[in-house]
Amino acid sequence: MNTGDATQDVERLYREYKPLLTSIAYRMLGSMSEAEDAVQDVFVAFSKMDGGGEIEHSKAYLVKMTTNRALNMMKAAPRRRESYPGQWLPEPIIELDDKEQPLEQMLRQERLGYAMLALLQTCTPPERAVFVLRESFGYDYAEIGSMLDKSEAACRKLFSRASAKLGHLTAAEREGAPEPAMDRFVRSFEEALASGRPDAFIHLLAEDAVLLSDGGGVVRSAINPIEGPARIVAFFKGIAGKGSLDGKWRRVRISGQPGLLLERDTLPPVAYALEPDGRGGIRTIYMVTNPEKLTRISF
Repeated sequence: MNTGDATQDVERLYREYKPLLTSIAYRMLGSMSEAEDAVQDVFVAFSKMDGGGEIEHSKAYLVKMTTNRALNMMKAAPRRRESYPGQWLPEPIIELDDKEQPLEQMLRQERLGYAMLALLQTCTPPERAVFVLRESFGYDYAEIGSMLDKSEAACRKLFSRASAKLGHLTAAEREGAPEPAMDRFVRSFEEALASGRPDAFIHLLAEDAVLLSDGGGVVRSAINPIEGPARIVAFFKGIAGKGSLDGKWRRVRISGQPGLLLERDTLPPVAYALEPDGRGGIRTIYMVTNPEKLTRISF
């Protein structure tokens, strides 16, 4: 294959597999900018490997390269997060329902939304890699083992450990609440906050509900988790009194699941995602106010 043909083949593979590879990296890293960097690095390396397109089973090889690149990048993540001010939450991808891009469509199809993305951060990098490839993309253990250079038994064990850390979630919860249920939660949450009556939402909060807020030290936010329905409602009443809930509310998709975006005139926007408890209530409210994590808004 001549150089021109090889370049065209790599470009074709890039167009075809970029959404898949970016989604894998994003799931593992929790950062879209880092995921895009990982995929870019992979294709630079891939283009130098015997013409790129001549490699058999290009898709599997690219997934393997992306997974291992993300694993290498995650080695530095714990050190960065130890010094991170307050809660660290994944970067949300925010789009309107009718303007989904290929990556957003893939995130939606996977049925592992923002809540699962946040929970995956409790797993070790190898556990996260195996769980994402198995649960989200349906690879079998033999395929995952070849990607990670591990035995099938080792991959099964890593998946089991990840599942144990996410053990409070049922299989149905891992897939996310049905769209009508999530839409109802989001609508009730929006109506309560937009009306300035956060207590109207308290009946949907589970007894062990928690609010996690990520301001990144850039915007004032709750440094520690806020636990319990009463404290969560009190928190929202407090910020409502300061005008922090004033603005334009939009129902959006956040990393593949229904959520809310509050656009404010003089303050950075705020993204809200909800984690259901599987019993008709909300277990976790994720509140991202760090403007550095709110650059992926596509309207």
